[in-house]
Amino acid sequence: MLGGVFCHQPHAAAVVQEESVPPLYRFFQQHYDSTIVCQQNSAWNQGPDMLILAKQGQQVYLFTYRSPYKLMQGRHVPGGLTQQFSQQEARFRATQPDTNQYLLLQPVTPAKLKQTWKSLHTPRLWQVQDMAARSTNTQCLIEDAETVTLWFLTRRNSRNVSFYAPEFYEKCEGADANRRQVIRTRTELETLLKR
Repeated sequence: MLGGVFCHQPHAAAVVQEESVPPLYRFFQQHYDSTIVCQQNSAWNQGPDMLILAKQGQQVYLFTYRSPYKLMQGRHVPGGLTQQFSQQEARFRATQPDTNQYLLLQPVTPAKLKQTWKSLHTPRLWQVQDMAARSTNTQCLIEDAETVTLWFLTRRNSRNVSFYAPEFYEKCEGADANRRQVIRTRTELETLLKR
């Protein structure tokens, strides 16, 4: 998770204290009516990786906050670029998420954005229950998997829910309505990026 202390309540949305909300999220709270942030991280992806769907009035916007250098990790590029990219990746990871050069508005048609918002912005999405704790089922164990955290931001409130390896556990443990909603949210946001 991003900096700050979060109150974790098993199987309930995390209650977030105002001072623990990152500056980027405070920006969205101040300037947008409602925002959904899908944040992904793991031992292999420690920097912020966010898909942000924000609504202001009747307009919906898609932003990303991702490292432009992440895909270059582990690859050799001639001309000293490997070292330069590695340094830039370290700089990205050290930068607290805010309205900086890494926050990018994505060119998606307004109709597609509104359709996605309508599809996701259901009472069920806002009622998703947290499943951050790893499963105790010894038949379903996975290490070094990704954690998906959904943040729900409004002008007055913020909360988040986390899911460790949601796709893996959905297959291994069986269907869960909360997990399915998180998987669906991430899938729909990722689909918006595909042109």
